[in-house]
Amino acid sequence: MIKKLRRQFILVTMCSTFAVLAIIIGALNVVNFYSVAKRSDEILMVLSGNGGRFPNVQWQMREMGEEPAAPPEEGFQPREMQEFQKEFRKNFTRETEYETRFFSVILESDGSFISSDLGMIASVEDDKAQEYANLVLKKYQKNNVTKGYLDEYRYLVTEHGDGYRIIFMDCASDLKSARNTLLISVLTSFLGLVAVLILVLFFSKKVFRPVEISYQKQRQFITDASHELKTPLTIISANVEVMEMEAEESQWSKSIRKQVDRMIGLVEQMVTLSRLDEQQETVAEKFSLSDAVRDTADLYLPVAESQEKEFQVEVAENLFMSGDEKQIRQMVGLLLDNAMKYATLPSSEEKEGEARPRIKLTLTAKGKKAQLCLWNTSDQEWKGNEEALFERFYRPDSSRNSKKGGSGIGLSIVKSIVEAHHGKITATGKEDGSIEFKTTLPLNG
Repeated sequence: MIKKLRRQFILVTMCSTFAVLAIIIGALNVVNFYSVAKRSDEILMVLSGNGGRFPNVQWQMREMGEEPAAPPEEGFQPREMQEFQKEFRKNFTRETEYETRFFSVILESDGSFISSDLGMIASVEDDKAQEYANLVLKKYQKNNVTKGYLDEYRYLVTEHGDGYRIIFMDCASDLKSARNTLLISVLTSFLGLVAVLILVLFFSKKVFRPVEISYQKQRQFITDASHELKTPLTIISANVEVMEMEAEESQWSKSIRKQVDRMIGLVEQMVTLSRLDEQQETVAEKFSLSDAVRDTADLYLPVAESQEKEFQVEVAENLFMSGDEKQIRQMVGLLLDNAMKYATLPSSEEKEGEARPRIKLTLTAKGKKAQLCLWNTSDQEWKGNEEALFERFYRPDSSRNSKKGGSGIGLSIVKSIVEAHHGKITATGKEDGSIEFKTTLPLNG
């Protein structure tokens, strides 16, 4: 159990660390790529608002009395250009215009080529520029997407007269830098995760060592106490038999024998539970699950008849599994023993004159798993308390002072056996007061 707890602790720690690193790395790289796109869009907006050129180049050309290669948009006055240039200088340096590689293409609304400006890029020819522009225009006309990426270029589509101007900016360097940052951050996180795993494996062993020692002492105490209790219980049982041989059996001797038997059963269950906790793996032997369930159920048919309870058994044939057959038989027996003790008629059915509480045991195959269901009627409210039934020494309050004789350990043993065989068990309280225990076990062949 300690090893299982340690594994769970390591798993939770690593999952938490991974989640934190994933959030940090994800947020960092999303912001990084977003920054690249945002900066590119800002430059493209500057170029679009200035006729496909940087504002200072346009202004300097006008001062020299030269016409720019791509004239500014209509209505763009020199004073507005000065303000625009000042705003541009707030966000970008003087080197930005020389560092940026871009080109623009002007197309008719039907995609016909009008002109292109390739003066600020050397790696793109007219044919390639037209091809890119046509691809972007089709996307724009289909989905109304004005900006995005095409290969390593960030583009912006704006209206130009009756046609469109499409400006492309080369973002290869920025995208490469962002991808390198992503790769480095992922590798660093992976190495950090491995380092955390090594540290957790090392220190968790030390952290759980005192717990393991305490748990071993607890198990040893249960084992020693069980052996110590068996001796006086055996002596008491023998003395009661001698008393009944010398004198007649009385209600007192019967009560003593009954309580002794109950104590012996409780001691044996505690030892069984302790062994199950200590046991690492079950014996893996193939056996007939169908025969194990049917044989165990047959033992309880006379018990049900003597208690005037209706007991129905439905077992599918030829179901086999690997595990400890003795433990599986014990599990089925404990479930049936619990059902026989607590199967009662709901108060509503008692008023209607129903005579017998009902118990139903079924074993079916669900794919590669076997499903064992045990249902019984009851006069108690189980909904909301199902998980507590598998806790050690738990019994419903209404039965603590009854004559049912339950110890509250049986279902804990059942759960331990099921989990040792890589199965699962659940309890479900029904609206009518009945309860169903559903056990799933892996099949083999």
